[in-house]
Amino acid sequence: MNIYKLEIVTETIISALQRLITQLSNECNPPSKEDIISIINSDNITLFLAEVNDEIIGTLSLVFNKIPSGDKVWIEDVVIDKSVRGKGLGKRLILFAIDYIKSKNIDKINLTSSPERVAANNLYQNLGFGKRDTNVYRLTIK
Repeated sequence: MNIYKLEIVTETIISALQRLITQLSNECNPPSKEDIISIINSDNITLFLAEVNDEIIGTLSLVFNKIPSGDKVWIEDVVIDKSVRGKGLGKRLILFAIDYIKSKNIDKINLTSSPERVAANNLYQNLGFGKRDTNVYRLTIK
């Protein structure tokens, strides 16, 4: 598997990200070309793609925040294509992201995962992520 930071947007990448992100949740809208360009031009977001045999099969985003309480990083939008799940590819993608974060001298990594994503939650716990004693809130503005 080849994992790399997305730096150039092509129609193949747009199509792959739209396919993958809609597999994450029924609530997710596929990103537009403009969305993806904005993401890769952001100083706070790093988007990785994973390929097998020149086919994009996974993605992961890192969101970096510098706030008064310190540097924070969140792993977001981890998706391995449903056709290749269960082969350890998600684990390799997460480990790649952890190594990247370590190179930035950040010592805490945050992520959230929906409880119904049982395999993903098991993976995160097996990699050493622990549940935090906190509440996550969302306000939806219409």
